[in-house]
Amino acid sequence: MRIKQWLLAFFILSHISGFAGEIVLSGVYQGKNLYVQNPFSSDKKSFCTEEVFVNGVQKMSHIKSSAFEIDLSFLAINDPVTIKITYKDECIPKVLNAYVLRPSATFQFNAFSVTASDMNWTTTGEKTQFMYTVEQLVNNNWRLVTTVPAKGDASGIYTIPIAHQFKVNKYRIKAQDQENHQIFYSKAVDFVLAQEPVTFYPKSVNTKITLSREADYEVRSLKGEVIKKGKGTEIPLADLKTGVYYLSINDRTERFFKK
Repeated sequence: MRIKQWLLAFFILSHISGFAGEIVLSGVYQGKNLYVQNPFSSDKKSFCTEEVFVNGVQKMSHIKSSAFEIDLSFLAINDPVTIKITYKDECIPKVLNAYVLRPSATFQFNAFSVTASDMNWTTTGEKTQFMYTVEQLVNNNWRLVTTVPAKGDASGIYTIPIAHQFKVNKYRIKAQDQENHQIFYSKAVDFVLAQEPVTFYPKSVNTKITLSREADYEVRSLKGEVIKKGKGTEIPLADLKTGVYYLSINDRTERFFKK
């Protein structure tokens, strides 16, 4: 019922207010921005759109381009959002992907949790053509961890093993319908690793560095050039020239000397 009410409100507001110089869209933020086609106004010198408001706050005004993007990335997934676009007489801008604000009629994440050894989530309304992507926030970018095909159950229950790379880890699950390309996101979940950080020895190296446990690493020169990169408990360094180098282990960087 809520979906039908939302769709009805969407079409009524868009149609009626369109003749009054504004378009109003209401829905739910699903991780996507809006794209707008912005024709010339009747004077052929300026563009149609006057102002753009997001949840009552002006975000853009007097846009000087034939197309523009409304950035919604400051919102949290599933936040309610209302967009108002005001425009000049005798022209109407066109929102190209208003459907990205429509809440899913059937699919949703019910729960998502992370432990020291695994990751668990449950859903309702999934389809066999869904693909789940586990993502981790690294340096302010969401990076792929692994993918999991959907079971197609009415109530999807998933548990997968996870090896945490950092002391503080942030994850989310992306669900994509590969048939119509709809994308849904879970809430983001933090997990703080209780174990001690990875250490290494020696600091003055002859042939190799040994890590206290398996970890991703990078060896860089003083100029920042990547010399070695990998994952393991030992880093062979016999071929390096004498000098000072940087070793990046997971989320920190330290110096060492190659004899």
